Amino acid sequence: MTALYRFATEAYHTGIAVAGRFGNERARKWTTGRDGQETPPKPTGKKRLWMHCASLGEWEQGRPVLEDLRKNLPEWEVVLTFFSPSGYDRAGQTELAEHVLYLPPDSPENATAWVRDLAPDLAIFVKYEFWYFHLQALHAAGVPTWLVAATFRPEQLFFKFYGSWYREMLQLFTGIITQTKRSKKLLVESTDYPGKRIWVAGDPRMDRTLALTQVPWADETLTQFCAGKPTIFAGSVWPHDLDVWKTAWPQIEEDWQVVFAPHQLQEEEINQMLDDFDGVRYTEVDDVDLTKENVLILDTIGMLSKAYRYGRVAYVGGAFRTGLHSTLEPMAYGLPTIFGPKHKKFPEAQTAVDAGGAFVVTDDEDLIDTLHHLNDNVTWEEAHRAQLEVGQANAGAGSRTADIILQVLAARKRVR
Repeated sequence: MTALYRFATEAYHTGIAVAGRFGNERARKWTTGRDGQETPPKPTGKKRLWMHCASLGEWEQGRPVLEDLRKNLPEWEVVLTFFSPSGYDRAGQTELAEHVLYLPPDSPENATAWVRDLAPDLAIFVKYEFWYFHLQALHAAGVPTWLVAATFRPEQLFFKFYGSWYREMLQLFTGIITQTKRSKKLLVESTDYPGKRIWVAGDPRMDRTLALTQVPWADETLTQFCAGKPTIFAGSVWPHDLDVWKTAWPQIEEDWQVVFAPHQLQEEEINQMLDDFDGVRYTEVDDVDLTKENVLILDTIGMLSKAYRYGRVAYVGGAFRTGLHSTLEPMAYGLPTIFGPKHKKFPEAQTAVDAGGAFVVTDDEDLIDTLHHLNDNVTWEEAHRAQLEVGQANAGAGSRTADIILQVLAARKRVR
């Protein structure tokens, strides 16, 4: 199985390189970013922490953990690595790391040289990162290696009857810190990984999201628009979400108004939304009486996470085709949240559904019924309270995760 994994990984890396040569910009960045990359020499007398995140989303989960570790280990140097260009580009200037690099392609030679030259004293992988040769090299070097903000689902290879090789890979981690009790239960019942080396700490992203709600922010346009009927903020919507909304909207617009935030700011899609919903663009409201409008299109970047504070209900897009976007931001404001059926990979979404603060819709009729349901004040208040409680239950996940790692490191040091 190791040979097959190596062949598949090398083929994947080769495919990315070929795509880069044929004009794929992300693939080109993936390749050129690694070309000529040198492992930074370890400063004399300093310890080194290595954190690895696949992309930007994983960095949002790893960042609160790293912030707390830096407070407790101020003398340590930090090396942060990414697999994808999107994470590397966005976090390249972070003040939390002395070095931000790409993860070298996973091979025995690369991994052995990387761990030897990097010489980390602690390694942390975030959420889904399982690179066999890097994990093996760390294990062989005796480096404490952690998987944090982890989430597991029954359909993953670890839990298949043919997944013994993947289950063995889990043993290379010193400890695993999961987001939910459900993930820990699955690990304990379906693998040989020791339960005493598994902890539950929640989703660290919630720390940053909750902190954002406390930052003062106001917007004149949203203040005027949202002063009328209760407002739904439909964030990160894709065309498949809008197909459902287009059919449902005539049945609900009497009771609601909506702010649409497209996931991709493409002029063709925005113009189509203007036609389908008779809306106005956020960037073109200077001469518009917003008290007479029912649909506002947020055609700008970077506002949505703050704008949710103006809402009554949230709809989060992506779960009709590509996969659900983040539900934590509206949760932090206590907004009852609606999304489509493809949310199984997102434990925070299922937790909110189970608690009664989030609602899954499969078509336009479901969307209509759910919004009629949430138009009742008692029902809305119950869902609102549930969202706040779930958010608070995850508060402090970053520091809890860091504390677990620090406690185990201290215990290992005492034993030695």
